[in-house]
Amino acid sequence: MAYQLSFNLHCQYDSLAGGITIEVLLRQGERVVTTAAKVDTGAQVCLFQREIAEELGIEVEKGDRLVVKTLAGSLAAYGHTLTLHTLGLEFESLIYFAEDYGLPRNLLGREGWLQKVRLAIIDYDSTLYLSPYQNHA
Repeated sequence: MAYQLSFNLHCQYDSLAGGITIEVLLRQGERVVTTAAKVDTGAQVCLFQREIAEELGIEVEKGDRLVVKTLAGSLAAYGHTLTLHTLGLEFESLIYFAEDYGLPRNLLGREGWLQKVRLAIIDYDSTLYLSPYQNHA
């Protein structure tokens, strides 16, 4: 049986970048930070560097604490609700910021991003297709 899917947006990503990296805009009030994040379908949450939270004026430890388990161990992070903008889509999301400095990469995970979008990836073509979840076009 064949299935047909349709999406509102598509973009090419750099297949040489080691994973699927896309531009992300985070907004807290009037402050905005643009950064890059990896699409990580295995990540439980969206996880970003502490340095970004500080640029946004967020007091990291005032958020909801979560211990994130990784292949290399675990790390503490704190969740804050803010505006997330990726590839033309914008919504409020719970974003976690690492307790420690120097997180090597930002991640777009299930809670906060993947559960808010419909996503298809054709890695052979380095193409990502995306729609808001509530849009079933």
